[in-house]
Amino acid sequence: MLAAKPKDVAPVVEEAREEGLQTPPTESSAMAPEMSQEAFLRSRDNLLTSLDATDALLRELREFNRAQWVLRYPTSATQDSPLSVLRLELKLGSVGNASTLVDSLEKSSVGQLLDERMARSLTHLRNLRVRISDTQSKVLVTGDLNAGKSTFINALMRRSMVPVDQQPCTMVFCEIRDAVRENKGVEEVHVVYDAARYQADDPSTYSRRALDEIEAIFEEEENKEHAEAPVLKCYCADVASGEESLLHNDVMDITLIDGPGLNRDSVQTTALFAREEEIDVVVFVVSAENHFTLSACEFLENARNDKAYVFVVVNKFDQIKNKDKCRARVLEQIRELSPRTYEEAAELVHFVDARAMCEAAGATSPDTERFASLEANLCEFVLRRRAKSKLLPAQTFLERALGDVLFLARLNLDAAQADMDAARKQLAKSRPALAECEANAVKAQRNVESEEERVVTHVGETTEARVAEALEKIGRGESASAEVSLPVYPGVLGLWEYARDVRAAFLASLQAVVGECEASARQLTTDAVAHIAETGDAHLPRDIEVPQRVFVPEAMFAKRPTTHLAGLGVRVDLVAVRISDLFDVEHHLTFLTQESKSDKETGLVSSMSIGLGAMTLVGTRSLGLKTAVDAFVRVTDILGSRTARRWAAPVLLLLGVGALTWVVMDLPNAVPRNVGRSLKRELKSGRGVHATGSSSALLRNSTDAFATLHASRVTRETRKVLRLASWDLQEKFRVAISQRRSDVERAEQQEKVAQLAFDWFTAASARGERLTADVQHAIDVATR
Repeated sequence: MLAAKPKDVAPVVEEAREEGLQTPPTESSAMAPEMSQEAFLRSRDNLLTSLDATDALLRELREFNRAQWVLRYPTSATQDSPLSVLRLELKLGSVGNASTLVDSLEKSSVGQLLDERMARSLTHLRNLRVRISDTQSKVLVTGDLNAGKSTFINALMRRSMVPVDQQPCTMVFCEIRDAVRENKGVEEVHVVYDAARYQADDPSTYSRRALDEIEAIFEEEENKEHAEAPVLKCYCADVASGEESLLHNDVMDITLIDGPGLNRDSVQTTALFAREEEIDVVVFVVSAENHFTLSACEFLENARNDKAYVFVVVNKFDQIKNKDKCRARVLEQIRELSPRTYEEAAELVHFVDARAMCEAAGATSPDTERFASLEANLCEFVLRRRAKSKLLPAQTFLERALGDVLFLARLNLDAAQADMDAARKQLAKSRPALAECEANAVKAQRNVESEEERVVTHVGETTEARVAEALEKIGRGESASAEVSLPVYPGVLGLWEYARDVRAAFLASLQAVVGECEASARQLTTDAVAHIAETGDAHLPRDIEVPQRVFVPEAMFAKRPTTHLAGLGVRVDLVAVRISDLFDVEHHLTFLTQESKSDKETGLVSSMSIGLGAMTLVGTRSLGLKTAVDAFVRVTDILGSRTARRWAAPVLLLLGVGALTWVVMDLPNAVPRNVGRSLKRELKSGRGVHATGSSSALLRNSTDAFATLHASRVTRETRKVLRLASWDLQEKFRVAISQRRSDVERAEQQEKVAQLAFDWFTAASARGERLTADVQHAIDVATR
């Protein structure tokens, strides 16, 4: 049997005081003044306005964190985090301090974690708005397993509402509601699996069960595996009525919620933590035998974010022998877990024995007196002081949330200022460095271009002069290079081979000269490349890291044309021996034509000139025969024509034999001269040069095609190498300028973002301070 609820607690007040027990409120109590409905509504409206403004500020902070500025979080280098609502719960191994663990995370990761915390806070704000707008007050009775929660609820209701057992039996949330006001006076249980869809007047959203089937429902849910636990809406009539009723009175309706034990399993505990956001008042039942366990401490620390006050019931108190020691230890724990509750412990902390109250059968005893004091203070706190029970949790959460926002705003304001200072300091170095690098690039380029033109011009002029000089030498029958000697004359029988060897020797000497020109160009190019590298070293920044090109001088002129004779750029047929290499008829005819015009006056002279010219075709013009003929003509003029005719034949025979002898003896000298003149003539004119499409136009306008060809080729190769070195230096400067410009742009962007953040957080700090003041005064009048 459950004892009837005491109607009048005044007779037991004095006796309870004498025993040092909590006393029920009286007219002179600090909690006695009843709050007017008008003051409550005014305070609620003020709080809703502040809640909406806080919601807007938190949303803007979240969006700013996402799009503009990754929020900074306190690290171990700055200070420990004073955050509560937006505190990051980071634990890794032995590291339990969030500030220490934040040091190892990227800024983006911290920003994402804060974004999640802000999302949860925004959800809580929405729940708060619904909660303080609701005309009902939800009271959650919770605690550890076997703390006596169900027994306590039965004692409050003066009837067996929920099953009681030595084993934990409350596996679901059980909401006890007033049947008279909410269910047309019908006592029953609505088994709800989808709380969001639940409507009491829509039977399709729940299953209807009898009120006395609660224990059976609990057993059914206990036997289910991996099924979502339902919420039981228990509609019952309070045995008390009017002002004595706990579920309904003239002020507001109350929903009493019995939840699963905290330390049964993680799923149930998590569900309880989530449900806590919907609760106005927490009645925490703790066993006097076990005090506050770790799970109880964790729950109360989490509840402290928005519930400054918790109604604490220390159950099974009669079973404790040393009650003073028990009371002292429990109050000490409460002081650490909920300081505001400790300050008003006389009204909010009660040491009772719910089982004894259920078994009292209407008798008056210290147990019933203590329980009467508990009931009176609970009604006072939930109903008459509903500004504290219903509005103060929202105010507490708003204060904590705004405090976190202000802390983060000021922390990030300092970070933005530091970033601005660092960016401006960097710009003070980066901008001059960029300008200097660009100026050095221009200077270096001019220097390199000047060096390139100087070397290329020198190489071209030197090569052309040396090749032209070589042609002149072979035109005189001399080797163009000291490294190549002319072949030894083998005799008349080897005349043809001799002419071929002479031609090959002349071409080899030309090749040697060209090789010397290439070697000279290679050395000049190597020196110029080194000069360009020195120019880069003198003007480039020291911190530039670019791939270094390696110049290989031997690679110059390594590619020889396969279709050109010995790489000289001459036709292959130029090696073949020609008749003019033995008898240069064209040369001698030209010689005779130019020097024998006066001898055409007489037929004899003409005949002799033709004969002598024929002899000189196989000899050389150095024989002096023309002079001898001239002398012979003068003698014949003196002696008369008859004498001349008599001596003409012997003299001509003698001259012919002498001429032939001289020609044969002069062949070792005549062949080199003939070959040299032939090569010189063909190479200078361009007939013996293999010209490509790119060089044809150049050779057409040249008086020395061979020299021009090689000067152009060597110059082109030299310019290509120097141009590559120049491009390499330009690339280094491009990278250097790009890095310097990137440093400037990065610093400018950092300054821009930091300035934006500085302005935003300055405004956000001002808004946060105003909102904090508004929240602090929102229900001051109601709680005085």
